[in-house]
Parts: sequence; C-alpha cells; structure tokens
Amino acid sequence: MVIDFILPAPDYGALAGLRDYGQQFHQPGEMEMKRSLTSADQVLPNAGNVPSGRTHPWMVYLPIALVALMGVLVTGQAFNVVSGWERQRVQQAFRSAAIDRILMVEREIEESLGVVQDVGSLFDASQQVGRRDFRTFVGPALKRYTSIAALQWIPRVAAAERAQFEEQARKSFSRFSINETSQTGALVRTGQRPVHFPVLYVQPYQYNREVLGLDLASDPVILEALQQTRDAGQMRVSPRITLQWEDRIEYGFTAWLPVYNKIDAEETEAESEEEDAVLDTLELRQQQLRGFAAGIFRIGDIVESALQSLSPSGIDMDIYDISGDVERQYLYQHSSRKRSAGPGEGERQENREFIQTIGIADREWEVQCSVIPGAFQPDPWSGWATLAGGLSFTALLVIYLATLLGRAAKIEHLVTERTTQLVELNEELNSEISERLNAEKQLQRLNETLEQRVAIRTAEAERHVEELEQFAYVTSHDLKAPLRGIANLATWLEEDLRDRLTVATREQLGLLRDRVQRMNALIEGLLEYSRIGKAAHTRVTVDSGELLAEVIDSLSPPDGFTVEVAANMPTLYTDRLHLSQVFSNLISNSIKHGKGDQGHVQVTVHDQGEFYEFTVADDGPGIAPEYHEKVFMMFQTLAVHDYGSNTGIGLALVKKIVQEHGGSITLESGEGSGTTFRFSWPGRG
Repeated sequence: MVIDFILPAPDYGALAGLRDYGQQFHQPGEMEMKRSLTSADQVLPNAGNVPSGRTHPWMVYLPIALVALMGVLVTGQAFNVVSGWERQRVQQAFRSAAIDRILMVEREIEESLGVVQDVGSLFDASQQVGRRDFRTFVGPALKRYTSIAALQWIPRVAAAERAQFEEQARKSFSRFSINETSQTGALVRTGQRPVHFPVLYVQPYQYNREVLGLDLASDPVILEALQQTRDAGQMRVSPRITLQWEDRIEYGFTAWLPVYNKIDAEETEAESEEEDAVLDTLELRQQQLRGFAAGIFRIGDIVESALQSLSPSGIDMDIYDISGDVERQYLYQHSSRKRSAGPGEGERQENREFIQTIGIADREWEVQCSVIPGAFQPDPWSGWATLAGGLSFTALLVIYLATLLGRAAKIEHLVTERTTQLVELNEELNSEISERLNAEKQLQRLNETLEQRVAIRTAEAERHVEELEQFAYVTSHDLKAPLRGIANLATWLEEDLRDRLTVATREQLGLLRDRVQRMNALIEGLLEYSRIGKAAHTRVTVDSGELLAEVIDSLSPPDGFTVEVAANMPTLYTDRLHLSQVFSNLISNSIKHGKGDQGHVQVTVHDQGEFYEFTVADDGPGIAPEYHEKVFMMFQTLAVHDYGSNTGIGLALVKKIVQEHGGSITLESGEGSGTTFRFSWPGRG
C-alpha cells in the first residue's frame, strides 16, 4: 500500500529562510541550488505516486477488507481466551473453597476423635478412675464438642470377676448391673458368658441412662468390632449407625480405643527392656486388654460445627462411607446457607463437583462438594467487553482507512497543483538567492568591524582599571603624608607648650591625633577593600582552630573578656589571610562593642557538606533589626564617637571577602540580646 504526503500551500517566507539556513553551511552552492530548482520543471504529473486510473477500483478497498477480517478474527480469539480465563478463575476459586471446607471437616473429626484418645490416656495413666473423676474429666469436652452423643468407658470383665465387679460398681451407682436387650427391647440381666463388656461410665448420663450397664458382648456385631479393635491395638471407627436425637433421626459413628494393662517389669525383663514392647504380639494384646474408651458422634453436628466459622460460599457437601467392608453408604448432606430452596432441592451445576477422600481412623470417607445454582458464576461482562472493544476498534480502523483512501483523488490533484506552483517559484527563488548572498557578504564585513571595536573597547577598559588602581595607591600615599605631618605637629605642640596648655586645649590636641589615626585607618580600609578580588588566592591547608588562637592572641582582649572556641574546628584548604581577616573583624567588633571587661564570645562550626557554617556570637548590647542591613555598608556605624578608630569598613570588608569565596553572611540580633554572625566558607576554595 502506497502512502502519499499532502503538500501544503507554499510559504514564501519559510522557503526563503530555509534557503538562507542552507547558505550558511554551503555558500559556494548557488549554481547547485539553481540546478535543483530548475529540475522541478521535469516533475511528472503523477509525482505523488497515487494509483493511476488503470488500477481496478476493488483493489483500492482490498486492504480495508483484510484489516476488517483480521480484526474480527483477533477479537473473536480474544473473547474466547478471556472467557476461558474467567472460567478457570471461577473453577479455581470453587476448588480452593471446597478444599478449605474439607480440611475444616477433617480437622473437626480429628479433634473429636482426640477426645476418645484423651479418655483412653486417662485410664492408661491411672488404675483407679472413679465415676466422679470420669464425669469431671469429660465435662469440658462435652461442652466444647456438641457433636458428641456419648463418651463411655467399657471395661473387660471375665465371667469369674462379674460378681465382684458388680459389687464394686454399686458403690458409686446402687442400681448398677450388667444387662442386655431382650428380643422385646427391654433390658434384662445378662446371662453367663466368658467375657463381658459392660458400659461402666457414660456421659452425658441424662441422654444415655439406658446404656449404663449394657453388655456390648451381647451384640455379635459390636463384639466382633471390639475384638478387631483389641487385636489391632489402635482406634477403630464403626460403619454408619442411626441415632435419635431431640426427636430427629440422624447418622453417626462410634470410635473405640483399646486400653491395656501395664505389664510388670519383672515378668518381662528377659523379653525386653522397654515396657511397650511386650504388647507387640497379638497374644499379649488379648491377654492384657483392660477395656475400651468409646465415643459416639453425630456426623451432622461435626460437619456443621466445622463449617460455621466459614462464610457461606454456595457449596453443598455430601459425605459417603466408601470403606471396603460395606457398600457405599450415605452419611450426611450439608446444604449451603446461600441456597434459597430447601436442603437438597434445586438442580446442581454440571461439571462443577470436587471429590476428595479422607481417612477416619481405619475407614475412608468420600466428601463430594458441588456448586449450587447461581454460585461461582463467571463474569460474563469481561468477555463481552473484550468483544465489544475489539469490534469497536476494528470499526474505527476500517473507517480511518476508508477515509484515507477516499482522499487519494484529492491528494493526486493537490500534488499536481503544488508541482506547478513550485515551478513558478523557481525564478523568484533564484533572484532572492542572489540578494541574500549580497546581504550575507555585507554582514560578514560588519562582523569583522565589530570584532575590532570590541578589542579596542576591552583594551581601553583594562587601561582604565590600571589607572584607577594607580590612582588609589598614589592618592593614599599623598593623603598619608599630610596626615603624618599633622600628627607630628600636634605632638610637638603638646611637648613644647606643655606648661601653658589648658585642659580644653589638651583635649582638642588629643582629639586631633585621634581623628588623624581614624583617617589613616579609613585609607587603609579603602585600599584593602579595593584589593579584594584582584589578587590571586593563595590556598594552603589551614587549621581553623589554630588560626583562631592566633587571631585572638593578636587582638589581646581584656583579662575579663573570654573568647570560647569549639573543639571541632575543621581543617580547610583555603586562603589563610582572608579567613583570618573575617575572624579578626568579627571578634574585634565583639570586643569593641562588648560589655566592658566581662564580655563573652563563642565561635562554633557546623558541617554542611561542601561548606562549613561558622558562628560568632557575643553577649554585647545587640543591634536593632532596622540596622541589620546598614552595618554591612561602607562607612556605616551605629554610634558617633569623638575618640576611637571605628571606620565603618570592617563588616563591609567581611561581607565582600565571604562573597568572594562563594559564601554568605547573616546577622541575628536584637537590642540588649547580643549579636550572632553566621557565615559559610568552602572546605576547599
């Protein structure tokens, strides 16, 4: 497919500017430019490469049809993929929820069977367990597990021991006797048999009083189960049993755990040193059997208790006993709390089941989880949204391509028209090129003249600077000579007329000498201020702590005046003289304007990376806020004194030195609260 470009109407100014830009890099190419413009006369009418009239009309729309077909196919495939992902997500969510519920049921069963293990451990640990002891021991478990229908202790009683056993049992329950159920369903005293398995203890008693004293050996099926449990030496669970509870019939199961008498260590010393090893044989298990701890459980209560902590999710659960000794037996059906119909009603979704087998002691149960109608449904909008979005995009793309191809004829016409206009512009551009070349030559001559003028002005500026510096030095020298003469004359007058001078005259002569000294200090300050920035910095390694010690020693503060320097003063690579001038001016100001001989100055430092922030704080009279900017100006002082050498240049000099090194200085003060100067100084520079 050929893509053509639309040429806009010619902008003569832009074309001329483009030509000038090209001439800056290729001035000799005037004739080359003319040749390229002249070649525009040879442009063919079909320069836009637009499909000619010989092309079949349907070929123009073939790309549109292919794009539409591909868009529909890709959109359909995306719809299928997104729908499949949604179904897999729902299936995985159902599987995870089903596994969680099965694990909760399995854990609840294990905890329930653990109660029987605890009862067996009670009798295994103690040879004498009374009826009250049994009731106290199993009481908490009965409150915790509502699925327990009964907990029993079933001792093994030989025929010869029956009379003694019943007599002993009647001490705690006067009506106790070993009974069995007659053919009419009534309880009758059991006859003689080699071994009896009566229910000696049972809890809760109020719901199981008919079972107390019942000889389980009278039922051949139960007797066989007890014998198998005895021989196996571990807990066994019965097949499904029918229980009547609170006027309803439901299914349950019985768990038996054998308890054996402990073997006297002297009798088994030759056989084994470990006490438990003597019960490894079937013969010893049959001989040493003491009895059975038994528990009867309601399956429905176990399942519901296990699932009550989980939120409803729309899953029905069916439980079956699939152990090999019985046919597949139905045990219980849990209906989801989200089901609107009654339990077990309503159709279940096809292919939405999860089956898992769990082990319950020696038996195997099958748990089948299924989804109720309306639960775990895939989101239909995700797939349809993908389909709608894909088709919409395809439609927009087809419309866009159709619009492009529809404009092909217009493009062909515009290309031909623009080609003609370019040919007409050729002559105008050739003449304009000549004019621009002449203007460029003239501009080049002006540039050469400008460079000469800049060089002349630079030389003149340097000469003026040298003259100003020479003037400053000469002026200072010429001013200092008369000042020294005035000072000497004042001294001579005072010495010659010492006896005839009045007090006022002496004071005026002292004032004259002081003013001369101040004028001399002012001239020195001006010279020093003018030199800053003109001489090259001499950088050396400077221990700021040692430098401050030298500055303080040179200032000679009064005996009662203290200058405290922090211990963490850094070592810098900088101009030693400039840093010394800054510290000297700041500390000398604090000494001059302090509280007499009892003043205090503290110098500290803070590392800020490339710069160090120094602080010089005193306890002097302070500076009012309106003078914080004024003190850094030339010749500015806060008080006028007849005596003293305060010139008003010190802080201006400090500010200029700090700024020359790239730092800054600030002032914090108030009247009567002391003054704090903070300035930043580079670690290297």
